[in-house]
Amino acid sequence: MKKIKAKIPHMIIYTLGMVIAALGIFLMKNSELGLGPWGVAALELQQLLEPVFGFFTFGMASAIHTYTMLFIVLLIQRKLKTTFVIFSVFFLNFLVDGFDLVIFSSFDVTSVWEGIAVHSLGFFGYVFGTSWIIISGIPGMVLEEFTFAMMKAFKGKSYSKYRVFISYIAYVLAIIYGLISGTNASSITILSFFLGVAFGPAISQMVKALRRSSWPKKLKLVTV
Repeated sequence: MKKIKAKIPHMIIYTLGMVIAALGIFLMKNSELGLGPWGVAALELQQLLEPVFGFFTFGMASAIHTYTMLFIVLLIQRKLKTTFVIFSVFFLNFLVDGFDLVIFSSFDVTSVWEGIAVHSLGFFGYVFGTSWIIISGIPGMVLEEFTFAMMKAFKGKSYSKYRVFISYIAYVLAIIYGLISGTNASSITILSFFLGVAFGPAISQMVKALRRSSWPKKLKLVTV
């Protein structure tokens, strides 16, 4: 019984982190100001495959990328607990599609200033939610696990640098999808390039701030 109770704080922080991160992705997507690199890649893939299948969501497109990264992570890390990310991928994409298609289906941004406010809130939500997932010690965000796996494979020490490099790989995919579909990767904006640089350092600093606070120690959360 004690073993189960010890994991409850981890699961609570993990679940809240997933919900907040998914809401952040939803807000950035619907602000119409631009998504981060992998969000752009997912959006371009959705536009490429939706005419083919008739129904193909942003979450489905994102899942294709994340499960591919997960396969690479499993090859590198070779840890059984990493397979938990399979659930996390489904959970996160389910939440994003749920916010988009069900809970906030009529959500609409009517002005540039409203879009800026919504996007800023979404950025903070994604960074904050992702940081919670990391300190929970439970593998959750594939992109973060993929970054850690690449650092392990190449003996890297800077999370921020690896996160930025991996993020920009997504632009190559987005451009390829855009050229095939005819959109010419129009979803890539100046803000998208900024996000490609900003996410890594922002998450890194947020994790450090959370680890310095007292409540993770009180809850005996695992730091990774």
